Amino acid sequence: MKPRDFQARIAVIVAAAMLLSGCAHEAQRWVKPGAAAIERLAVLPFENQTTAVRAGAVVSDLLVTELLAARSGAVMDPSEVADLLRRDNIDAADPARWPSAQRIGRLLRVSHVMEGAVIEYRYKPGVSEAPAVGITARVVDVASGDVVWTASVSRASTTWFREDGLARVAQSIARDMARHLAESLSSGAR
Repeated sequence: MKPRDFQARIAVIVAAAMLLSGCAHEAQRWVKPGAAAIERLAVLPFENQTTAVRAGAVVSDLLVTELLAARSGAVMDPSEVADLLRRDNIDAADPARWPSAQRIGRLLRVSHVMEGAVIEYRYKPGVSEAPAVGITARVVDVASGDVVWTASVSRASTTWFREDGLARVAQSIARDMARHLAESLSSGAR
């Protein structure tokens, strides 16, 4: 085999390995044109539509952390959100029975409310048992009641070279969502 042929084969193998080491994902994002910048955001506990215990709480916490890291504006402390919801007899464990995001936002005295759901949080069966996470989120402008930002992201780890877990995949999605939201609706983006 000639040295050039060998180098070409190595390049193909490296390229294939790089493709296989990534994450397979689907993402859909939308921002309302002309939407007001976020002054103060409350992240509500996400609805858990999976069989995984506390998946909604885990994702909500990750989003708060990533929103703060992305400098997307003031984010209300999640424990304060929980206290105020409890004070008004709103069951944080049952998002399906909550009043509107606009009403909750007024209660919490924030400009915007983020709510959403964890739609997948599991290890897919198969040879590698790849972690798969799916999250939908939306931000509501409290003043108008309009949805001004949405994102739906699902991602499954497909790497063979490092071991990913559910938390790592969920954090990756939360980071991407936070960055997109910060770029779209933070006061510094205007």
